[in-house]
Amino acid sequence: MKAIEINQHLNALIPDLNEKTVDRVIYGNPEVEVQGIAVAWMPYRDTVLRAGELSANVMVTHEPTFYDHWDLDGKLANVPESIAKRELIEDEHITIIRCHDVWDALPDIGIPFAWGDFLELGPPVGGERFYNVYEVPTCSAREFTLQMSEKTRQLGQPTLGFYGDPDRQIQRVGLGTGCISNPFTLYEMGADLAISVDDVVRAWVAGEWCHDTGNPLVVVNHCVAEEPGMVTLANYLQKTFSDLPIHHIPQECTYQSIGN
Repeated sequence: MKAIEINQHLNALIPDLNEKTVDRVIYGNPEVEVQGIAVAWMPYRDTVLRAGELSANVMVTHEPTFYDHWDLDGKLANVPESIAKRELIEDEHITIIRCHDVWDALPDIGIPFAWGDFLELGPPVGGERFYNVYEVPTCSAREFTLQMSEKTRQLGQPTLGFYGDPDRQIQRVGLGTGCISNPFTLYEMGADLAISVDDVVRAWVAGEWCHDTGNPLVVVNHCVAEEPGMVTLANYLQKTFSDLPIHHIPQECTYQSIGN
């Protein structure tokens, strides 16, 4: 099994995948024989080193390697940091494959479904590609967010951002897929409370709107919302390529909280 064949298999899971996709071999040798696969949300330098320690010569990652959505086709391809990272990847003899567009869109086990399952929301009662809406027992937005924080604590985020009226009663919760989690879209789909990520929510747009309307909005770290999907991706690869060693490299909330 070659690295490029892993990429081709994953891309074939979405028949209408855009021809211009970031899901491709990002760096390394597409023709290399796969000895092991490491799955991670973000290919940090230390994650690349960990893959090498695991004897995984292929990494499947969700987010960019070179600090731009389009990786080496982006604006930061030739900055010193990207050059140094290429050298590190070469030294570790690793080929990096990106699985982003596919895992965002895949039904049942892709990013939004894995996120909803992690939060134990049950089956969706509505939705469209990238977005799901769930029914929950009637409670205040505050009660729901506190319960949710007990889940996200497991991924390094014990407290959550919140806009709107915490005492508002809710019955429907909406969530999206990473950066495709526009709160306004979720409210239009009937969600009483929207869950979005820190890479999307702007205080002077959604924050102000929720302050004025009282609509509850929970803001979670981007990695925290997508890490459950990395577990399902690793499980899928293990089931599909059972003769290959598959390693999930866990990641948590991407920022640290510092204070007294």
